[in-house]
Amino acid sequence: MLPEIIVHDSVRVLTSAQLAESFKTDSKTINRNFQRNQDQFELGVHYFALTGEDLKTFKGVRQNDVTLKYVSILYLWTEKGAFLHAQFSKSKQAKEAYRALIDIYYTMLEDKPQKEQEHTLATNLEDYQQLESRVTTLEQRLQEVTLHSGEQLRLRKEVNKRVFELAGNEKDARRALFRAIWSAIKERYHVGSYRDVKQHELQDALRFVANWGGEASRGCNLTVKESNTQQGDFV
Repeated sequence: MLPEIIVHDSVRVLTSAQLAESFKTDSKTINRNFQRNQDQFELGVHYFALTGEDLKTFKGVRQNDVTLKYVSILYLWTEKGAFLHAQFSKSKQAKEAYRALIDIYYTMLEDKPQKEQEHTLATNLEDYQQLESRVTTLEQRLQEVTLHSGEQLRLRKEVNKRVFELAGNEKDARRALFRAIWSAIKERYHVGSYRDVKQHELQDALRFVANWGGEASRGCNLTVKESNTQQGDFV
């Protein structure tokens, strides 16, 4: 279904709620992607931000729009902004929705002379290629971003959980398992510290830890059992 047409500064735009509906997601995801990649968005090019009287006026003509009720700053996304959101979402569905928006919402050429149509199409293609190049560069940079403090904590908690599953209350076994599992993580991701694991590797690392329990862990448990047995013989 065609979104309600909104024109701002002579440019067709979409609210976060409209964009989210088109991408089959929610406004929180749209806003989160924007906050995480805000340096890639340029005001007046990728989006407009309405506050104060501008926002009050916008709400005034859309009093039945419940998505605007508690909004204190309203983002309006241009075609270029929608493209970036489609790239950041990394979902096939969002990219397909973006192409549909270009066809039925952003690009309306039928009332333009032929030469103007050709010029618009050429400009859109050039803009698209430039944006695609920027997104590719950003994605390459993101591949090198390491875990932030919250993600490091998440990985440590998963390691603690797995060690206690394997060793229980055996302190010596836990100590050996901690050394073994951290060593396994560093070897798997070719890092000197778990803090250097890349953000895009976090989910794989969590699965690796949850399923970890190879020869190293069995060897540690066996050593502790043998040690306990020997201590019992001496008693």
